[in-house]
Amino acid sequence: MFVTKKAISRRTFVRGAGVALSLPLLDSMVPALTAMSRTAANAAPRLGWFYVPNGMHMPLWKPQTPGKNFELSEIMGSLEPFREHLTVFGGLNNYNAGLGDGGGPHTRNQAAWLSGMRAKQGETDVRLGVTADQFAAETIGRDTLLPTLQVCTDANTQSGSCDNGYSCLYVNHLAWKSPTEPVPMEHNPRVVFERLFGDESDPKARAARMHADRSILDAVYDDLKRFGLNIGASDRTRLDEYLAAVRDVETRIQKAEQLGASTVVELVDRPVGVPETFEDHALILFDLIFLAYQADLTRVAAFSIAREQGGQTYNNIGVPEGHHECSHHQNDPHKHRQLTKINKYHLLLLSHFLERMKSTADGDGSLLDHAAIVYGAGQSDGDLHSPLDLPTLLFGKGRGKIQGNQYIDYPSEDRIPLMNLHLSLLESAGVRIDEAGLGDGTGILTDL
Repeated sequence: MFVTKKAISRRTFVRGAGVALSLPLLDSMVPALTAMSRTAANAAPRLGWFYVPNGMHMPLWKPQTPGKNFELSEIMGSLEPFREHLTVFGGLNNYNAGLGDGGGPHTRNQAAWLSGMRAKQGETDVRLGVTADQFAAETIGRDTLLPTLQVCTDANTQSGSCDNGYSCLYVNHLAWKSPTEPVPMEHNPRVVFERLFGDESDPKARAARMHADRSILDAVYDDLKRFGLNIGASDRTRLDEYLAAVRDVETRIQKAEQLGASTVVELVDRPVGVPETFEDHALILFDLIFLAYQADLTRVAAFSIAREQGGQTYNNIGVPEGHHECSHHQNDPHKHRQLTKINKYHLLLLSHFLERMKSTADGDGSLLDHAAIVYGAGQSDGDLHSPLDLPTLLFGKGRGKIQGNQYIDYPSEDRIPLMNLHLSLLESAGVRIDEAGLGDGTGILTDL
């Protein structure tokens, strides 16, 4: 295959004072007529694990009939635009979370979700296992700025024992790099933004930029302008869209910072850069993950969307009760309705992220075509704390290795571990795991 023009490096950055901004994949970065480098199979994989706490209202969560072209359940109604990129699972189980093993089920369920391991009870002597995302980070994360991106909506301020003698470390983290080393999660969008796109190292210079309400993009404007002269019209459009998205996220973070700085609230310590509402906070974090994927700053992300046993309320959708309270429904119809509203709402926020992934070109497809993103909970019925028949969704085509548009419901007697799904996604992304394996995983799923 002949190359007829010089390609711009995929790792191209534009630079300004204290800032290095990575660029999305452009046509100019792919040698002309090199078709092999533009196929879905050769696109960069993106893997993600998005966790929601407290289980689901299962009667309205599970679709009625397995197979292709299935009818979406009531809770999943907002996912219709992403049907071709959606795989719904039933019958996946996390046996190592423990069944009827006394207090601490929330902790055990969350800890086992990515590890397939039983959390060791104790306040200081913690032990779990390497999580799926960290296996991915070791392989596909080597060539990116951040091997893995870990974000959450709840500040990791809890310490000591959080759930019947289990360390708070288990609910403050989704990812573990080793059996005793959790990977910190960040909830402040400003910190995440600066990890991705840089900041001024001089505090005075940083304060001056904040005071002048300048964007990080202004620091690299001249370099961007010079770069733009050397790319085609389609690349220019794609670059403009990407930069507009970066500026939009930064503008929203700045507004949150300004509100935090100008509002006086007694006895409340407001973290700078964290929006007032859960919705704004979650959407900004979703957007930052999207931008990180788009610019290939990371290929592996984990997002804890609220905390296990958390008291998050959702007054904006008519749920003044805490999420955890609603999940312990005791077959109260009112609590069933409230939990259903929360489950629907979380998927509606996720849809914003999915739409951006689906509509953003990446190589010969979209970011969603090349992604494999798991969304789910560590328990099914929150009233029972059951780690069986876990509510689990998979989004993306995995670079052509995932069919989509199907509901796979494994019979309970097959005893399929949730870890088999994680193993399947790792394998599809080219990640090989040694003989120790992943938790209680037994092999890959063959019907994706």
